[in-house]
Parts: sequence; C-alpha cells; structure tokens
Amino acid sequence: MSYHEIRGNIHMHTTYSDGAGSFDELIRAAAKVGLDFVYVTDHNVLVRDKEEGLRHGVLTLVGQEVDDLNRVPRRNHLLCLGVETDVNAYAADPQALIDAVMAQPQGLTFLAHPIDEISPLFQDRYDWVSWEVTGYTGIELWNYMAHFKSHTTSRPQAVLTGYFPHLFTLGPLPATLALWDNLCRTRPVVALGGTDVHAKRIRVGIFSRIFLPYAHCARALNTHLLLPHPLQKEETSVGQDRAALLAALGAGHCWLGYDLAGDSTGFRFAAYHSGQDEPVAIMGDTLPPANTPLHLRAETPAPAQIRLLRDGQLIAQTHGTRLDHESSQGGVYRIEVWKKRWGKLRGWIFSNPIYVR
Repeated sequence: MSYHEIRGNIHMHTTYSDGAGSFDELIRAAAKVGLDFVYVTDHNVLVRDKEEGLRHGVLTLVGQEVDDLNRVPRRNHLLCLGVETDVNAYAADPQALIDAVMAQPQGLTFLAHPIDEISPLFQDRYDWVSWEVTGYTGIELWNYMAHFKSHTTSRPQAVLTGYFPHLFTLGPLPATLALWDNLCRTRPVVALGGTDVHAKRIRVGIFSRIFLPYAHCARALNTHLLLPHPLQKEETSVGQDRAALLAALGAGHCWLGYDLAGDSTGFRFAAYHSGQDEPVAIMGDTLPPANTPLHLRAETPAPAQIRLLRDGQLIAQTHGTRLDHESSQGGVYRIEVWKKRWGKLRGWIFSNPIYVR
C-alpha cells in the first residue's frame, strides 16, 4: 500500500487566547512555507465554527488546549483535537476531560508539555502531574517553545536565545523521551510535535523582539503524517480531510520533523517479512511476534545519524540515508535521526514506534 505524506504544525495560539496574532497571520505564514495543515489549539476556547476550513490552501483545523483555570499552579494541559463541542466544563477533572474528548466521534487527546523544565528567569512549571489518568491518545513529545526555557539562565542568555533560537535547539527533553518509552511498554502512545507558538514580543532591557514568530515556527517543528489517500483540499471536503488526518494521527502513522535543520519529507520507517517488498507495518502499527526475523528499515531524505531503539535502548545505528536491521525479538521499535547543523548534532526526526508483541 502506498501512502501520501502531509506535514503541518500543531499546537498554535492566536488572539482568541494568549497568542499575539490572528488566524489569518498564522495561516499565511503556514501557506508561505507550503504546510498542508495547521491545528490551532487556543486555551480554553473552541472557535471551530468561526475559523475552521480551507484557507489560503491550508487545511485549517481547530481544537483547544484545556486546563483548569482555578488550579494553582496551572498544570495538566490537554490538547483536545477533533472535538465538535467545547469540553471546558470538564477542565477540573483530567480523567473526565479525557473521557469527554474521547467520547466524541473523532476526539483525540494529547498531554501537552508533559515534562516542563524551569530556569532562573522562568519559574512557572506547566507539566502534567495527574499520571493516574488512562485512555488518552498520546503525548506531546517535543514542545518547541518550552524547550528554550532551560537555556534562559540569565538575561544576556535570554537575548541570545531570542535572536538565535536555532543555535539552542537540540531535540526533545531526554526525560520526555524516557517517559514516552516507559509509557509505550504497556500500550501504544502516539507522539506528536507541538510548536506552542504564541508569537509574543519579548522585552529584555533595551532589546525587543517577537520570540518564535509564526513564520519561524512553520519552518521549524512539524508533524508529518502518512495517509492512504491525498487530501482533497476543496472547500466541500474539509470534513473528509479532517477525518483522514485525525485517523492517521490517532493511529500513530506519523513522525516529528525538525524541518528547520532540513526538510524531513520522504522519511519512512517500516517493517517487512524477509524477502518481501511490501511492508507489513508502518509507524504506529502493532505486529504479533513471528517465527521468522522481522526486517526493519528506515530511510531518510539526506545523510544523517540513524538510530534504531528497542524499548528505549539503542540496538543499531548507521550514518547515511538507510538503516536495515533484522530482529526476532518482540518490543517497541522506534527511530531517531540526528543531524549536524550549526556546529552541533541535533535531533531531526523522531518516529512513532512499530510495536511487536
């Protein structure tokens, strides 16, 4: 089966909540770099009826990021995608909130910035703490905006980060990767990347700059999805395109691509039975253990360091555009690709796993 790749930006904010720009500004930035979709998730408000549609050629989808406004500190942020009705009424109870979203026909739930670091300049922490919850779709493996907090250890450092963010971007927090590997031991947990873009102007002394504007984030951390059919991208097909996108995302048929370091379009990770050309599984799929070794293959659009992990442990790596590995063991197999850019090795691609169990 051939798949059609789309890429887009997830977890975005506008003036409907605490973002600095309008929907139109956000969408124009996405269109300029050729994104197929955006998923806007303003805080505790659902404006799907007003803003969702095909705009400037970009499939514009609207969900919400929900948390309890009365909780101090405001932790447990949930990305609610595919929702048709506002779920803010459940914000005080994380499990009830997850259940309310998942009960909707296309509802998906992702724990936003599940681990959140602090720094001397940013002491507020917005991590997930209610780990007794069950039934959520996945986690935000890499929150692009929050990643920079740990680098702002002083005012001069904050200025450097604001002007040259690409020099400080290394990849998802190691603690979040470890958390994800642990969660995947018991069930499939889908990972996505979120820019969490607000495009706010930050002032540090005499310096003033929009930190992570929409145009930057549209080129930076994107989620790439594999669909069985191309998006139709017609005004009359928004509902069908939305359903196809959410089905692929919910199945984990996707990867995170730090596209600022190089376009990750064309990456693939699949499993094959020996001697066969057609894959028996792609990212997100589950396979039962077989009597014969499973052939795992990862292909990248440019040479880089490709790492294959099983249950969070490195089992094979190479430098190039293709990694092949045979295994007879069950486990959770995923790919990380690291690429040297701006003088350092940086996380480029993080696949969802293929589960063998």
